[in-house]
Amino acid sequence: MSLQPKKNILKHDETIAVPIINCSLCNAPTVQGLHQIRLKLIRPAKVIKINGKWKIRPAVMKRMDVYMCLDCVKKGKKWPGKKP
Repeated sequence: MSLQPKKNILKHDETIAVPIINCSLCNAPTVQGLHQIRLKLIRPAKVIKINGKWKIRPAVMKRMDVYMCLDCVKKGKKWPGKKP
């Protein structure tokens, strides 16, 4: 007794969508390269008084994705912007 099906069920090719992103330095569309996640401060943390008690309101951060294509990596370019 075999567990394999009698006929081959997959008879067609499956296409998979690859995400195309733009390089943050040269703005060229690319599929391969380096990726870095940064957090940008939108609103800093603050100590506030609520109902007579001191509470800390947490900081609000925004996620920024920075990409670098393989051509920029080969040229030895630095990551854009300030270091976190």
